[in-house]
Amino acid sequence: MRRPRSFQQPYALIAIQGPAALGVVQPLCSTELAGVKYYWFTHGEVAGARAMISRTGYTGEDGFEIFVPPNMADRVWQALLESGRAADVIPCGLGARDTLRLEAAMRLYGNDIDETTTPLEADLGWIVGWKKESFIATSGCASRRSTGSRELVGFEMIDRGIARHGYPVLRDGKAVGVVTSGTQTPYLKKAIGMAYVPMDLTAAGSELTIDVRGRASRAAVVPLPFYKRAPQET
Repeated sequence: MRRPRSFQQPYALIAIQGPAALGVVQPLCSTELAGVKYYWFTHGEVAGARAMISRTGYTGEDGFEIFVPPNMADRVWQALLESGRAADVIPCGLGARDTLRLEAAMRLYGNDIDETTTPLEADLGWIVGWKKESFIATSGCASRRSTGSRELVGFEMIDRGIARHGYPVLRDGKAVGVVTSGTQTPYLKKAIGMAYVPMDLTAAGSELTIDVRGRASRAAVVPLPFYKRAPQET
């Protein structure tokens, strides 16, 4: 089976994230980037390579994702490192991205949301077009809107330990919820996570008991996001 035509063109993707992203990318780009809104994109050249530049990313910070032909990736990579030298730009991988997106409470499909969850349970009701007469999962979302039994919350560990994906949230020794994401964050210097819990445990300050490798460990519900950057100035 042949791939659809739209998938035949290969791209290399380089993401540059952080408060200094605009200042690092703009000197290399032929297109004005300051006016590109969050989750929008434009076309131009970066370090002489034709590119699509999107103002996206999943770190909770400003940033750009640069799509270029694979044979130009090294050239663009080296140019970004050089342009970002004064801003201390360094290479990092998806592990770093994952800790940063969790600090910003950005949901990850397969961890925090999947086909068994609804936008309401994930506290993502703001993305649902409630004014539409019908959309995918209309009935499911409508029923959960009035009779929801669980919700995604953020938590900080009180006891020492890190609650990871899949760890049970306990009540009277029985599992009543589950951790979806958890880590020790590099910026906040805390062990944090998100978990689906019963509605009576969703208020800020509620104490949770999490089974961390067989040890009952205390955590406290806190407001989301854990970290919020300053509004984008354009």
